[in-house]
Formats: sequence, structure tokens, C-alpha cells
Amino acid sequence: MPIVPTPTQNQLAERRGTDGQVLLWIVAKNRDTGAPESLGFWTGDDHQIFLVGGEVRTYYGAGNVIDVPPITASLGFQVRQTRIKLPPLTDEVQALVRQYDPRLASVEIHSCPMDIDTGNQLGEPIRMFKGFLNEAPEEIARKGGENFLQLVLVSSARNLTLGLPLKRSSSELQRRDPADLGREYSTTAGEWPVRWGG
Repeated sequence: MPIVPTPTQNQLAERRGTDGQVLLWIVAKNRDTGAPESLGFWTGDDHQIFLVGGEVRTYYGAGNVIDVPPITASLGFQVRQTRIKLPPLTDEVQALVRQYDPRLASVEIHSCPMDIDTGNQLGEPIRMFKGFLNEAPEEIARKGGENFLQLVLVSSARNLTLGLPLKRSSSELQRRDPADLGREYSTTAGEWPVRWGG
């Protein structure tokens, strides 16, 4: 259960309303260098700097065009999916798809309470989702419709579904059973020249 900061609790106790913003943080590999780079979006109108987990992050304003459905938390090891819509025509979103490799990028979604009078950040943003970017299809609408980029996110529980590499190595299989030669040529089989029809 997330810990709600005291300033946020005080504002909620006043019962004058709330102003919660959504922060989307993505860490993906640069296609040219292979180095991980980060990119952030939030539901505000302009670029803004937020303090998240002791780290200063810059988030690009995308306004209300970010469509984030309610995120529900549940117990267990089920891999949950969340779909987020982004406007495809902004420079930052284009960079996410063209300059970075979005597949399996690390993703965090935070809820940031804001002061309803000043619009300033009220305490630490609360993390609501942590996982990976599974797909990023771009939806092209018909004439008169709206184009959007849909991010399909999966929760961190997906790590529990990955197989152990120890079961795929020939040396590891032979260490368990010296007579197991099932993967003896697995590292070189792809390099063998095979004649067409041979």
C-alpha cells in the first residue's frame, strides 16, 4: 500500500478537491549507441522537473492527451497489462519510437498530487506501476480521426515467466548428466553451410 505524504493528506482532509497528475518514465536503449536513455511524459501542459525517489527527472508535458486507464493492484504473480495512449506527432514521442528501441524498455508510472491553489508538487510522487514496454503500435486513424501511439505495458511479474538459461547450455546439461548431448551443437549449428535441397 502506498504511503501518502502528509501535505497530500492535509489537502484531502480539507475536501476542496484534488489535482493528481500522471508521470510516465521510460528507460530505453538508444538505437545508435546501445546505451540506456530516459524519457518522461506527464499530463501537464508544459515541461516540468520532478523529484522522484531522490532523482531529479524532466518530464515533457503532453497535456490531457495521455490516456492512462485506472491502475489496479492485486496480490499474486499474475502478469498485468496496461495500455497507454500518447499523441504520435510530438517530437518526444517520435524520439521514443525512432531514436530509441522501445521493446522491453523499463517503465514506471507515478501519481503526483499537486497543490490545488499553486499547482506545485505536494511531496513525493507515488509509484503505481513498474514494468516493461511490450509493444508500441502506432494507430493511424481514418480521415477526420485521431492518430495515437499505444504503449502496451506488462508488469514486472513477467520476469517470473522467463526460462532459466542454465537449461539451454550444453555444458550445463553435461554437468548435470555427462551423457546428455542434446544441445552439443547448439552454438555452432547456425553456422553450418547447408546446400539447397541437401
